[in-house]
Amino acid sequence: MFTTTSPILLIVGASRGLGHAMAVEFLHKGWNVLGTVRAQGVRTLLHDLADDYPGRVEIEHVDICEPDQVAALQARLVGRRFDMLFVNAGTTNRDPSQTIGEVSTDEFMTLMVTNALSPMRVLEQLEGCVPAGGLLGVMSSGQGSVSNNETGQRECIAAARRR
Repeated sequence: MFTTTSPILLIVGASRGLGHAMAVEFLHKGWNVLGTVRAQGVRTLLHDLADDYPGRVEIEHVDICEPDQVAALQARLVGRRFDMLFVNAGTTNRDPSQTIGEVSTDEFMTLMVTNALSPMRVLEQLEGCVPAGGLLGVMSSGQGSVSNNETGQRECIAAARRR
């Protein structure tokens, strides 16, 4: 449990990148952060942040593409309240230069489940942890920008973001 009564951010996908950067910024602004990482037993930047901010960072494990893991996280959070729930989890295909026609159906389905379906399921399942007046959010990567795609790459992630 947190050692301060500051506002609390639950950020799903905080081990690196944009999620980690958000955790850092909110900590600097005085918030407490409960962040999730996908893999157990793997040290991440979020673990380093927990070392730097003792009593203000908690870490949970969840793979948002595994409904049983999301349900288990919800069960672990019963009775907890968060001022903000932010889902920041996503992936791209192995070869970002592939066009939609070149990527395998299996890889595209994995991309869609990770970037579109699973974040919405997480929001639906965890929104009860955020009281009325709290904030819910989902972040999309700039990798999915259609208008910023001047190189012709990342068609698959852009397709997943156009929902």
